[in-house]
Amino acid sequence: MLRLIRSSLRWKLLTVIVSILILVLAAVGVFSFVDTSRTIQSDVERFSSQIMKQANLNFSRYNRDNEQFFVSIGGSTEFADWLKADVGDRYELFRSYRAMEQKYIDPFVRFHPEVLSVRMYNENGNESIYRSPGVKYNLILRTDYSMAQESWLKELTLSGRMVRLTNQSSHYTDGIGRPVKTPVLTFVQKFQYGNRDGYLAVDISLMPTQEILQEIGLGQESEGVIVDQNGKIIVHQNVGRIGEQIPSGLMEEMSRAESSSFFYENQMVVDQRVPDTDWHMLVIVPYEEVAQSIYRVKNMTILIAIAGLVVSTLLIFLVSGSITKRLKELRKTIKVTDAGRFDVRVEVKGTDEVAELAGTYNRLLDRIESSIREMTESRVFQQEAVLSALQAQINSHFLYNALESINSMANLNDQEDIGRTAVALSNMLRYTSNYQDTVVTLEEELSHLKDYMYILNILYGDEISLDVEMTDELRRVTCLKALIQPFVENSIKHGYEVTGEKMTIRLTAAVWNERYLRIAIQDNGEGIPESKLEELQQMLAQEVTDRDYKRLSRIGILNVHYRIRMFYPQAHTGVTVERSEEGGTIIGLILPLQQGGAA
Repeated sequence: MLRLIRSSLRWKLLTVIVSILILVLAAVGVFSFVDTSRTIQSDVERFSSQIMKQANLNFSRYNRDNEQFFVSIGGSTEFADWLKADVGDRYELFRSYRAMEQKYIDPFVRFHPEVLSVRMYNENGNESIYRSPGVKYNLILRTDYSMAQESWLKELTLSGRMVRLTNQSSHYTDGIGRPVKTPVLTFVQKFQYGNRDGYLAVDISLMPTQEILQEIGLGQESEGVIVDQNGKIIVHQNVGRIGEQIPSGLMEEMSRAESSSFFYENQMVVDQRVPDTDWHMLVIVPYEEVAQSIYRVKNMTILIAIAGLVVSTLLIFLVSGSITKRLKELRKTIKVTDAGRFDVRVEVKGTDEVAELAGTYNRLLDRIESSIREMTESRVFQQEAVLSALQAQINSHFLYNALESINSMANLNDQEDIGRTAVALSNMLRYTSNYQDTVVTLEEELSHLKDYMYILNILYGDEISLDVEMTDELRRVTCLKALIQPFVENSIKHGYEVTGEKMTIRLTAAVWNERYLRIAIQDNGEGIPESKLEELQQMLAQEVTDRDYKRLSRIGILNVHYRIRMFYPQAHTGVTVERSEEGGTIIGLILPLQQGGAA
């Protein structure tokens, strides 16, 4: 088996991946078992907090609406008039009570059926009671009730603050008059107007808050509860537990806990404070319910891991076979290529990386074949260029001797202009036919141009002039040989020789874009037609290969552009053509800024 694994890429791949899968699944299983408890606890806490936040929001809104209702009555002028009424002044008592009922009580109770009663009591004995119809909760305040019976009445002081009281009230009956014990939240406050002391109390049913707690429902054994600052249960899902005291140990944990959740006696407790009160809303979840999820996750993890290992092994076996088969075909083709055959291609199957590799190898073979053809053509072209250069050199020697003879005869006959013309022409021929020096200084280029302009002045007199603007430092910059003179000749050919008008050619050189030299050759001729200019600019923008050189060498501008691009591969190098504002043509030569052979 070990020998089979070593000799087969397929079995190597299968062994490595299955081993990795086993290690990963084992690590995941251990981590899952260790970390699931913490994760589920965090999830339960977050879920509980979200639900409690919504429940807390509902309870706060419910509590705030009732508080505002109480404050509206207590601060009204109608309530003040009711307190000021004399004993037995039934008219004033009825008028002020009726005004409160119509203005505050009836509109509020119509949308808040949890209001059970509104009671007003004056220490002089006056008393008025509003009894809710009890349609929703079927609770009505007893007819024989009086606030004077309340035990907490004497404990209230003129603190200016509303007091909340919760208890299991026995002052209410059901629809058929039977006494009912119901959880009630009482808002009560002592008031004083002038020398009259009185009390206002509003009973709110806690049954809606029980409904809010019932909605939390985090488990069958979980419970929701609202307690006051002393640990007394105000609201509970179980009505019978209202008024009980929560364990003191739980109260201590609540005061010590740094976060909103903690464990107490194998129970997870989530605690949130009720806004604008000293109350706390608690959700208590037994750990057994949380642990059930942990055990379920552990068992499912094991089952899924085993099933996944089996399925993954089968899939890896099938997929690895597809991959290794195509790799074998690629290896076979490479061996054929190594034997010297470049016409065999790999059959591309699929769209994955192996298929991309096969396609890339095919494209590589295509490029090798293309490169071989281009190299063959390039060698033929180089041989033709060498033969052409040798032929030109042979012709040049004959021309040099002939020009030297003309110069000697001119000197013997005192024809200085003819002699100088012959010397200038000889200098130009020597300059262009010297194939050993391809790079010269701008000073040498200007000297070559000077000989050319001397011959032109002999031919045309002062009809053609040349202005050169260049610093001494730039004259020492190097460039390719015979770049400038062809463009000056081109300007004369398409300008002066066509129009016969005087022509001025301006030659400037300057540093361009910090690292380049820009030579500008500008004439004042008619300029290149727009159609021809656009065609030239498009051809200059194209990439040129050796194969195109013979075709382009017939066009002077493109010939020079090709030479520059081949010798200087840097970006931006080459020839540019544009029209000047005066109507002439501007030829731009962009070269690397080099001096003495260094960049």
